[in-house]
Parts: sequence; C-alpha cells; structure tokens
Amino acid sequence: MPGTLFAALVIVVYADPLLMRRNFVGRDLLVYNLPMEKTVHDAYSRGALPVWSAEISGGRPLAPNPNAGALYPVRAVLGPLSFPAAARVFPVLHWIAAGIGMMALLRAIGASHAGSWIGAVTYVISGVGVSEVFYPHIHPGMALLPWVVWAVARPGANRGARLLVLSLLFGLLFLAGDVFTGAMAIVACALWILVEGDRSERTGNLVLLGLALVLAGLIALPQILATALWVPETNRAVTGMKLRDSLFFSIHPLRLLELVIPYPLGFTWTLESSDIWGWTVFRGKAMGIFSTLYAGAFAVIALVTGWKLDSRGARFARLLFVLALVVSVLPSLVPVSWERLPSPIPLRNPEKFAVAWTFALALLAGLSLDRLRRVGWPRWTFAVAVSLTLLAVGITIFRRPVSRWAVAAIQGDPKHAEAAAAQMPKAAAEGGLLWIATVVALDRLRRPRRADAVAAIVLLTLVPIEANRKIARSLREQEVFAPTRFARYLDREDRRHLYRAIGVSLYRGAQSSAVIPSPDDEYTDRARRAWVHYTPALWGRGMVFNSDFDVGDFSRVESLRKLSLVAAAFTDSERLFGSLALRWAIRFRGQDPLPGFHLVGGDLLQEWDELPTALPAIRLAEGWREESSALDALNALPRLGNSEIILETGRRSAGRARPGTVRVLVDRPETLRAQVDSPDPAWLFVLRGYWPYRTVEVDGRAVDTVPAQVAYSAIPIPAGPHTVEWRERVPGLELSRWGPILFVPLAVGLLARDRRRRRRV
Repeated sequence: MPGTLFAALVIVVYADPLLMRRNFVGRDLLVYNLPMEKTVHDAYSRGALPVWSAEISGGRPLAPNPNAGALYPVRAVLGPLSFPAAARVFPVLHWIAAGIGMMALLRAIGASHAGSWIGAVTYVISGVGVSEVFYPHIHPGMALLPWVVWAVARPGANRGARLLVLSLLFGLLFLAGDVFTGAMAIVACALWILVEGDRSERTGNLVLLGLALVLAGLIALPQILATALWVPETNRAVTGMKLRDSLFFSIHPLRLLELVIPYPLGFTWTLESSDIWGWTVFRGKAMGIFSTLYAGAFAVIALVTGWKLDSRGARFARLLFVLALVVSVLPSLVPVSWERLPSPIPLRNPEKFAVAWTFALALLAGLSLDRLRRVGWPRWTFAVAVSLTLLAVGITIFRRPVSRWAVAAIQGDPKHAEAAAAQMPKAAAEGGLLWIATVVALDRLRRPRRADAVAAIVLLTLVPIEANRKIARSLREQEVFAPTRFARYLDREDRRHLYRAIGVSLYRGAQSSAVIPSPDDEYTDRARRAWVHYTPALWGRGMVFNSDFDVGDFSRVESLRKLSLVAAAFTDSERLFGSLALRWAIRFRGQDPLPGFHLVGGDLLQEWDELPTALPAIRLAEGWREESSALDALNALPRLGNSEIILETGRRSAGRARPGTVRVLVDRPETLRAQVDSPDPAWLFVLRGYWPYRTVEVDGRAVDTVPAQVAYSAIPIPAGPHTVEWRERVPGLELSRWGPILFVPLAVGLLARDRRRRRRV
C-alpha cells in the first residue's frame, strides 16, 4: 500500500505531462538528451538494435556510448509507445522506482512506514531527484541506487538469492551506462558491509559483492566491451581533458546554503538567466547540473539530530554523506592555476555525486522521523525559523544595499545586483516559510492523535513538493517535437535526405546586428532554431558540424570540426562544406552567410541558405587523392578539387573516374543498401564516421572501409554494376553476447543450490 500511494503521489504531482500530452523541457533535454533518446527509441520501435546515430556529427556509434544507455532494457520496453509518450513515462517511472526502492531499504533496516515514506519523498522530490528529469542518461542510476543497497542490507536473505538479486541490479546499472552512479553504488555497498554488517561476515560479504560485480559484468558485457572498444577512438581519450573540463561542474561551498533555502542565488528553476545573480558561484553558468540541492527543511533537521543516531543504517548514512560532500565540493576549490593541467580521468562533473549525499540525507530523514516522534522536536529548529523570518524581513527592507554586498561578496558583476535585489527577499521568505511549515509538522507529529500524525506527514511531504516540483517544467507536445519551418522546408526540398544542414551560429556567433532570442529563451525556442546541438535529430535531419555536447565524437571528427572553424573565415572554403553534403545552412538575421551559401528563404528571425554545389552524402567520387596518414590527409584537405575526396590508403596517389550512379535502396542507421554502377573503378563515399566495427560487402564479398575526408568512410568499387550491403555492428558483440547467455545457467545453478540447502535445513 505505501508503494502504491507513493506511485499515486508522483503521478498526481506530474499529472500535466502524463495526462495532458505535455513533455518535460529544459536544460539538456532539447539540445542533447531527447534527440539521443529518440534515436534509441526509433531503433527499438522498428525491432533493431540502436547501434548507430545517423544524424549527429555526420554519423557516429550509438550503442557503445555509455551516455546513451542504448542497451538499458527499459528503453526497449518503451519502444512500442510513441516517442513523446515514452519520453513522458520514462522519468515518472524512475521516480516511482526510486521512491519504492527507498521505502524498501528503510523498512528493511527497521524504519516505520511513516519514516520510509519521508525517506522516499526526501530522495525523489529533492532538488537533485527532480532535476534528474533533465538527464535520462543518469536517471536510471539514481533510481537503482537504493535498490542496490537494499539487496546488501536486507536481513534474512540467503547468500545465493542475495548474490543473484545484487548481480541483476548491478547489471541493470551497468547497462544504463552511468559511470558515476555505478561507482557510488559499489562504494555504498562496500561501505555498508564494513560499517553496518556483522564483523564475522565482512570478508564473506565483500567476496559476495565481488562475485555480484563479476556476474553483473556478464549481464552488461555487450555494453562494457563496446564502450571499451569505442573509447580509444574518441576525442576525450585521444587528446585527453583538462582539469577545468573535468571539474567544471562541482559544488561551490556557498551552494550548501541550498540545503536550507531552495534558491538563494537566484531562481534557477525558471531557466531564465535574468533570474540568476550568483554567476560566479556557478563558474560563469546560470546554474549547476542540479537546479537546487534542497531536499526539504526536514532533511537538514534530520542531518543534525541524526548525527549521533545509533539506529541501523545511520552510521552508514553519515559516512556516505561526508564522502559524497568531499568528492563533490572539494574539486571546486582547485586553484585556477591548476585548471590547465591534464585530468587523470577523462570524466566530468563531480556534482553528480550529490546523488549520494541526497541518498544519505533521505536515509537519515527516514530514521530520524521515528526518533522525533518519541522524543519531540528540538527547540533550536524554532530559533532557525525565527531567524529566517527576520532575515527575509531585513533583506526586504534593505534589499538594495544587501544585494550589492552579496554580489560583491561572491566577486560578482555589479550589474547582477538588480537581479539579487529582486530575488533574495523572495528566496529568504520561501526558505523561512518552508522551515516554519516543517516545525509545525514536527509539533503535530508527537501528538497522540492519529490525525495529527497524518497531518504532519502530509505537511512534511508538501514542503519539498512546493519547493521543487516547478523544476520539471513542461510544454505542449507539439511545442517540443513539431518540426520547425526550416525542418519542414528541408523535408520538401530534400525528401530523400541526400544532404545535411549546418547552423551558422557555430561559426559566426552572435554578431552585434544579429537578432537572436534572448538568453531567457535558450532552453526552448533557441535550441530548436539554432541547429548547433543535437536537436535536429528529433526531425530526422542530419548534421555534420554540430557541437560535441557529450565529448563523444571521434577524434577525427573533432579535428575536422576545428579545421572547418578556420575554413569558415576564408572566402573559398565552400568545397570543404560541399564535400560533406552540407547543402543547407540556417542563421539568425545579421549573421554573415558561410562561403558559397546563398539566401533561399527565411522568416522574421532567421535566414536560410543553400550551397548548390554541395555533393550528396552517398556518392561515387569522380576524383580522389590518396595519402599515407591522417595528418597528411588533413593537410591536403584545403587543396581539395571539385568533386574530389581525400583517402587514407597508406600510399600517395591520385585518380579519376567517369560519373556513375548510386541508387540507395535502404538507408537506416544500422543498415545501408545501395546499387551502384560505375564505368570505371572508383570509390564510394559514405558520410558515416570512420571506424572498423562494421561489415561492408560488395556483391557479397567483404571489403574494408578507408578514412575519407579525414573523418568519414569510403570503399573501393570495381567498374560495372554492383550491390553494396553496409551493416553497422555493436563492437565486440560476437564475443560479448555470450556474457548474458552464460549468466543464465549460473543464475539457475545458484537458485538450485539454494533450494537444496533449504531442503536440508
């Protein structure tokens, strides 16, 4: 019943998106996650593995990229739904799973139903939990974390069953692809065994954890091996990352104010830059990864009152909180002079570890509630409520001098003082009111009547909902997914998707005369219009030189992108853009067109350009140059002739062929089938990122692809008519598919052994 009620609570809180055909928007959704999710969803909906993304960076692997979590089973389960419906259901499903997992864990360690409810609310409807809606690639990790710890902590489970359940949960976690939550889960399990487990069983339980990770590795072997083979080809692995890039999203100590006041540095939930004044705390961004760290006033009270709590799980929660606090806050204190140093690990964003401390706060909240029901609420909480109220009054009366002082204290720009003057009184008042509501709830909690206890639980539930529900904003389905006018224009002019488009803003920036949406619109209308990020994939339109949002492009693609940035400054670089099928461009009014592009249309805000000499994405080359290395090919690219391509064959040569024909029969991300007819031996250029994990056959005979135009692919074609079959593969799948298959008999063996043991007993 409590689990059902919690599911109902989440559905009621987010009834608008679920029932009114609205979809969550904001932050990384439109620019990155929804396009990636749609590519995965489209593959599953047609019964194929999501191995390749055709619209991003000219074509790149999808399944090997852990940020996509393409092999996570829930995505396959949602495949039959329409994509907008699946995108709505996905976060709600994981909020519910996270809450029920938290309740199961707290009940397993002795908390009451009321305590487990408050723990679930604290975890799921915290600022961190609600902000996960923007990151479906890491949301499964947060949902699975309490279940993983529950599998270790639950009493009475025999070792075989515990091993099986733990391996299944870790397997799901690894398939989801979130490295950070996977690391958190492993550390949390080990910490629980060392801190809360029986000393006599520590060694055995640690061995069991190790075995569970091995079995989970078998389940997730297709993802693990594919990622291991993909990573060395990526830009982040080849060129590495600087400390600044790795540590950029870490938590400044001043942000710990958010534990008490939800939005002390500005109303980050609005996603409007004008509502933010704490820019320096966010390192020049409008906000961190999570809109706020607020988990309800009761979470702070539980942290203080539960610091010496001796209940089972309390010591674990305290240690986990400290560890997570250190690894998420300490990186923000790295000296600026160190930021240019190479990062030892090519991973980003320590702020993600806030999930672990929110998890710890939720545990303490659930455990402390039962104690406070017995001993009563601490009187200092009333003093805090009075102090916050007086603070709100004082800031309101003296808001201008206080705002100037606050901006100066964080070494901010004085121009942000006006925003601080507008936002600080509201933030202080909200924090004070929520704290007072929490104190009132605690006062009613200890009264003997059942109605008072229910009212207290309801009030404690409403506090985080009031503060954080607004983070997950939504728009009507058509406002999110309907193609823009430019996308509809391309559908008319390029029905067969022979060409790609380019966003000029990547090259020209916001010139002084350009009419560009204000920063307040950058998470909605601007994301749909700019064609700089991954958004056009929502409409099946491909790009080549988009921003590398997840630093997941091949190193070759990044080199070509940098060359294009230089080339755009010259007047004769249209051959480079045209050779990569970039026929269409979109720019805001006032931005100069790219070389060779001419105006063909537009609207009041933007202009559309065309490069008539652009060549199709799949074509027989009429001329080519062969080079021995990638560096030689990159150097030769600016001297490219009309209709020529640069090949890396290991030798230096050149050739030409008479024009031939290409008829594309099937062009899906995972499969390409074409009929070609060439009067002379030639090369077939295919705008798909070059890498070795694919199968290409010409008339049934396997051929090797070679790098073309530095980053893309070509195959040799003999003279005459031929059929080309091109299939993308999950790297290492021939071997890794045996991992899940091998897991099945091992799991059956474990269950059979446990059954025999129980019979003996």
